[in-house]
Amino acid sequence: MDDKDKKIEHLETEVAGLKIRLARVEDFILSMPSSDDFPINVSQDDDLIKEAVEVVLEWGRVSASLLQRRLNIGYARAAVIVDILETKGLITPADGTSKPRGVVEDKIKAFLEIADTKEKSSKSKAG
Repeated sequence: MDDKDKKIEHLETEVAGLKIRLARVEDFILSMPSSDDFPINVSQDDDLIKEAVEVVLEWGRVSASLLQRRLNIGYARAAVIVDILETKGLITPADGTSKPRGVVEDKIKAFLEIADTKEKSSKSKAG
């Protein structure tokens, strides 16, 4: 076996090892829980989300740290609220930087009107 054949054999062994490692990484990634495994119960936090939307409208921007300070909540909860607001289309998606997100003001005002209507309706039914 000449030098060229040894190098080829070595490279084939390396490629086989890399394929095995790649398969392990893929298996690991597939075994990780997804966001679907942890559903967000928005109904529990309806009042908090309304408060967050009011903060967003007041400040004209949103970030998890702003919500933490203004609503006196932890980072994880604030981040979930930011995700919910984005899903509802009330704020702009993250742009990959640490800058606060933009606000979709007309949608926020419509959201608050609907929330106020629901609140008044539930109070009149209870009273």
